Amino acid sequence: MNDKLEKSIILQKNPWLSDVKIVAESESTQKDAKLDGQENCLYLTEKQNQTYGRFGRQYFAADSGGIYMSLSLMPSVAPEKLPEFTLLTGAAVVSAIEKLTDKKPQIKWVNDLYLNNKKFVGILAETSLNPAKGTQVVIGVGINFSISQFPPEIENKATSLFYNEKPNINRSELIAEIWSEFHRLSTGSFFEIYKSHSFILGKEVEFVQSGQNFSGIATDLTSNGELIVNLANGQPKILSSGEISLKKWT
Repeated sequence: MNDKLEKSIILQKNPWLSDVKIVAESESTQKDAKLDGQENCLYLTEKQNQTYGRFGRQYFAADSGGIYMSLSLMPSVAPEKLPEFTLLTGAAVVSAIEKLTDKKPQIKWVNDLYLNNKKFVGILAETSLNPAKGTQVVIGVGINFSISQFPPEIENKATSLFYNEKPNINRSELIAEIWSEFHRLSTGSFFEIYKSHSFILGKEVEFVQSGQNFSGIATDLTSNGELIVNLANGQPKILSSGEISLKKWT
């Protein structure tokens, strides 16, 4: 199966995109999107050299078999009226995968997707003020599409959508479906998809906040995607994605 990234396949299914820009190699599609700043433009690369996720953490990017992309948006509404783009994108990715394959991905709050208890997708949504153009939102998505070998330090924690098996779709088809679902769900029907795919709810979690360790049961999500945890002392605690990172869940 030809797995060259195909701009025409992506645009045909997503006429709302202004362009799809594909390069052979990039430091980061997230940086490309921020610097270029074209509205409704998707940036793709075959190889990414300086990956980063939440809190600036680096993550593994293979030389082949991965999907590394960022979408640049210039919303005209006030920042407080913007949708929760991390949740929207997570819902779009799981919806696209379930439409095209028999895989059943799950979401680890707030921005990671898992298969068989191993991570294969990371999402990063960043909002900034562009002096010339106003608010810019850049949504980065990294997907282990068909990677069978990982560094020793993560080989027990990472997987691919197609791991040691022949894909039944190519990368361009999945990319096209993801952003089609993103556009379709952006009207506000994404929250239940996101919540129904969460595997954190009902589990005991540990996290660090303001230098203090906490543990409790993750019970629910707020409409903004915040995680509600009932602490061991019976008190509820609401966690926003920007302030904590889960350390353990059982």
